[in-house]
Amino acid sequence: MFSAFRYKQTIHYLAPLLATLLLNACAGKNWFSYTGWEAKSNNRAALRDGGPYSSLWQTLDIGLHYRYEKEGERLDIEGQVVPQKRIKHFSDFTIWVSIHFLDGDGIILDTHRLWSQRGSTVYWGFRWHFKQSWNLPPGTQALAFSYHGRAGDQEQLWDFWYLP
Repeated sequence: MFSAFRYKQTIHYLAPLLATLLLNACAGKNWFSYTGWEAKSNNRAALRDGGPYSSLWQTLDIGLHYRYEKEGERLDIEGQVVPQKRIKHFSDFTIWVSIHFLDGDGIILDTHRLWSQRGSTVYWGFRWHFKQSWNLPPGTQALAFSYHGRAGDQEQLWDFWYLP
């Protein structure tokens, strides 16, 4: 049976969580999305009409060699993910790379998964290439990237990330 004590104890734990979620919703921020966040100024790449245009985005963990074409509100992007020295010698990977579409002020309008991978470079052939197409949200003028992942082997695990 559900006693009054258990009821009060449940309310005691749920009330702060619900209040936090409500305040978060009122503030316009989303814990599970970057939409509305401002991208770092050093992580913004202006989009130009036409193309194809080639570019490189690189951090200490990964590099993205990509080429894109922008026709109206349509973006076609393809390229390759290149692991950098900090993670390239690990054999097991779980990586998610996201692309963010930004307005002129660097505010994130939308986010999509650009590339992801999970497995071992020893036993599985990794697919390091990506090719994607999206309709851009109105007002998109730039893009940014982010990622998070885990690399490891039998002796150690390495968590790595880069926020937009």
